[in-house]
Amino acid sequence: MAAETAWVPDRHILRALHATTFGNRWFTQISATELAGLAAMPDAAVVLGSRRGYLADSPGNQALAALLRERPEEFGLVGPVILGAQSLHWEPDRAAGTGRLGLAGVQCFDGFQRLVTIAHISREMPPADLAKAVLSVIVVTGDDRHRVRELCDQTDRYVNSAVPQDNLARCPHLLAVQAEFQAEGSYFDPRRGIVAGPHPVGFTPADVFRSLAALSAAPRPYLSHQLHTPEGLDALWSDITGASYRSIVHEHLRATSVQVAVEARRETQKAIARIRKRHNTGCYKLLEYAPELVTWTACRALPLEKLYDGGRNAPRWTDLIHGVLPAETERVAHQLVASYERLRGSKHIFKLAAPELDLWLELVDDILGRA
Repeated sequence: MAAETAWVPDRHILRALHATTFGNRWFTQISATELAGLAAMPDAAVVLGSRRGYLADSPGNQALAALLRERPEEFGLVGPVILGAQSLHWEPDRAAGTGRLGLAGVQCFDGFQRLVTIAHISREMPPADLAKAVLSVIVVTGDDRHRVRELCDQTDRYVNSAVPQDNLARCPHLLAVQAEFQAEGSYFDPRRGIVAGPHPVGFTPADVFRSLAALSAAPRPYLSHQLHTPEGLDALWSDITGASYRSIVHEHLRATSVQVAVEARRETQKAIARIRKRHNTGCYKLLEYAPELVTWTACRALPLEKLYDGGRNAPRWTDLIHGVLPAETERVAHQLVASYERLRGSKHIFKLAAPELDLWLELVDDILGRA
């Protein structure tokens, strides 16, 4: 590998565990002990040309610091650090791939927060432990520097940000259900971006979770109320180890449980649609704005404690869903409307009232208390 320039006075010298070059770009592996000095100065953001100073209180940097302290050998998996250098000199060791990088005019295009985190933690962490953190470092020289810096500044345009639904692909219970569906010749996948094709998607994760909440044996509709909005689904999916999530998704969940729940909720939605065609004025507008309330209440007529029972003693769900549930949904819908009129009067403020948890609890308690 030819040197770009000779050694220069204002240089950083970094020992690389491995280095290869492709044009004006050097791809290296460097330990955190070597990188600690790059951003140790108070004016590091200015010297290295970073777009931001160090964000000490950001959750991301706190998580990086914890990762470096607790699992340094995994710290480098977060991503590469991208540096620019006005000049670079490579002095190889006898060992293949190892050597020293001499860098002058260094700028940090990406990874500044990680470099400062390393600098801070290096003051408290034993060097032997810090050395376990090995990072991929890309050094760009020559005319490529300006183009790569611009690209790094625009990274947000090219990154698909994670959302709570992405956590579902790491849920072992959902993955077990997915495998059951596949073994049966049907299909379910909780990931974003899955489209119909050779394996048509029967229902969405939103359908599944709202259906499981509707058939939850919980005595009150807290979760069903939460999940009727996209924000509520995101809140649940943000913590797949939380109590609310685990109340409906756990080791006893089966593909049959999901099928039963989705089928039951769909049947109630069909019944609600039929009622709305016949009654679409006055307080019956409530059914348009709170269909999940009707569904949850109607599903109380099902043997909910048996939802996760896939054995021979499981209920005849098809008979219950198509034989009992439609009539129960109609009965409940009329009761909820009557209860609303009795408790709230005839004011048609459904857009404002229907999302209120207090209304859901008030109507459910009134109906179940009068049953």
